[in-house]
Amino acid sequence: MTSKRHLIPVLLLALALVFSACAPATPQATEAPAEAPTEAPAAAQTEAPAEAPTEAPTEAPTEAPAEPIAFTDALGNEVVLEGPAVRIVSLAPSVTETLFAIGAGDQVVGRTDFCNYPEEATALPSVGGFSTISVEGVLALEPDLVIGGSAYQADIVQALNEAGVPAFIVDPASLAEILDQVTLFGQVTGHDAEAAALVEEMQARIEAVATATESIPVDERPTVFYEVWHEPLMTVSSGSFIGEAIEVAGGINIFADLPDAYPMVSAEEIIAADPDFIIGPSSHADQLTAEVIAAREGWEALTAVQTGNIYIIDGDIISRPGPRIVDALEALAAILQPVTASGE
Repeated sequence: MTSKRHLIPVLLLALALVFSACAPATPQATEAPAEAPTEAPAAAQTEAPAEAPTEAPTEAPTEAPAEPIAFTDALGNEVVLEGPAVRIVSLAPSVTETLFAIGAGDQVVGRTDFCNYPEEATALPSVGGFSTISVEGVLALEPDLVIGGSAYQADIVQALNEAGVPAFIVDPASLAEILDQVTLFGQVTGHDAEAAALVEEMQARIEAVATATESIPVDERPTVFYEVWHEPLMTVSSGSFIGEAIEVAGGINIFADLPDAYPMVSAEEIIAADPDFIIGPSSHADQLTAEVIAAREGWEALTAVQTGNIYIIDGDIISRPGPRIVDALEALAAILQPVTASGE
């Protein structure tokens, strides 16, 4: 397998595509309480007693303090928030999408260059790209919470914490962890009910695909090479949510057993495995054409090339660990098991 040490810049570029995944928007104004009536109550018609009893003034009711929210983030850091956040900066498209999906979009005041969904998120100021976040830009938005979407942003989160801004990282590697992320975001934004409803919907769709494919014998499942990048060749293992989605959709990932979630592989290994399908994200579409792949040395005889089973899936839905991963899962099932996926 190719050495990684001299390929860090390329790896970061590829991961930026994998995870590419928000002057602050004015927080929702709360309505001012109605003014007290200016007219005093009418005087009593009967003569008041010489000395009316006085009642002790009643204290205005006070709201109970918010319960602290405590959890461990993807880096193993213990995070304690005093209560739900009001001004949030998102450092990843999947984070932005999830916040909007649970109804917390009005609480997002900053995003990254890659946060392009939903459309209203693009109106928010950007604080940089995947690995080029401006800490000063984040602080200028005066957030009370910053959420990162990859372990590669650990230094940024640490700098923000040191500046007194609560920040943490989520980096889900499985479908179950994506659902857990939705639940967590509900807690930190005060949108628990909306998050629970979204989790229920996503879980139902995941289970529907799993039920449709679970009875397919192993020897009838197509083999898949998922290409994240081409120079160097990078793929996914079962340690990634994309690899898991391939398996749930009824496919066999030819590199499922590799230890890294996004390992680099050799052309020789792919040729030897001779996958039935080659699939990749739209962010890599110019390299995933029959002509380009067939032109690679030794690839022209691959089963996937000979049968034309080369497919591109919208990179925004398959590469981001957010609510739309269920759309990607269903798309994979329709490609790999079209009859089963259609219910015929």
